[in-house]
Amino acid sequence: MSGVLCVWAKLPDDALEWYEHEFIPDKREKISKCSLLCELTTSGLEGEPIGYLDSPWPLMAVYDIDEIAEATKDHYEKERSHPSEELLTGRLAEARLDFRTYREVRTWKKEHWDEDVSHIASVTAMEWKVSAERQDEVLEFYNSYVAPKVASNPDVLRLRMFEVDNATVLQGNSYETKEKDSLHTYFTLVEFETDDWPWGAVVELAENAGWRKYFDAQKLVKWQLSHYLVKRSYTADGSVGRDLNDKSGDKIPDDA
Repeated sequence: MSGVLCVWAKLPDDALEWYEHEFIPDKREKISKCSLLCELTTSGLEGEPIGYLDSPWPLMAVYDIDEIAEATKDHYEKERSHPSEELLTGRLAEARLDFRTYREVRTWKKEHWDEDVSHIASVTAMEWKVSAERQDEVLEFYNSYVAPKVASNPDVLRLRMFEVDNATVLQGNSYETKEKDSLHTYFTLVEFETDDWPWGAVVELAENAGWRKYFDAQKLVKWQLSHYLVKRSYTADGSVGRDLNDKSGDKIPDDA
């Protein structure tokens, strides 16, 4: 079953170049057809409890995976999946990497988009958990209204819904597997053609009676989200990066 591996990272400054230009491309070559390196940006919700994910670290890497069970298994093979022992006891001694694998449940994609990841400028990640007794009706509302509404935004290239498979934390030489019951069950990735936070869709959702019923009070659905700018995309043909400090244009050019 296909899915994604997401890696949230808190790294020392002297490891950033290595992570972007060595670790991620090497890992993509081993496990993934394409990947993204994203940097946390503002969503306007930072002052709210929902404004941060469980892993609030500044970097998020997303790897598209054909067989998610294999990716989960690989994370327990240190030589294949982790930085070297020398790095973990050296410059990465104070670093933290949170690995989570997710199984794809459903996808909504912009018509005619060829899935060229170099066109993705920003990503919203939302993790959420539904009370068991109301799960069927919440999922019905989410799949019939929320996801299609967000996906219909002209700047959205793709919206994907996932279910968590496994979560591990690597900090120095310490490696821990999180209890699945402690995690948010579902994970949504929304990939945008622009950097902009979709305020129009947010306002429409907030005014919807179903959204207010299920999501507003954090009683039936526990959820939180973060917004990221794409710093670099990686494929078998190489990688495409951009200067996140350059605000001269919203969209990534077609020939980037």
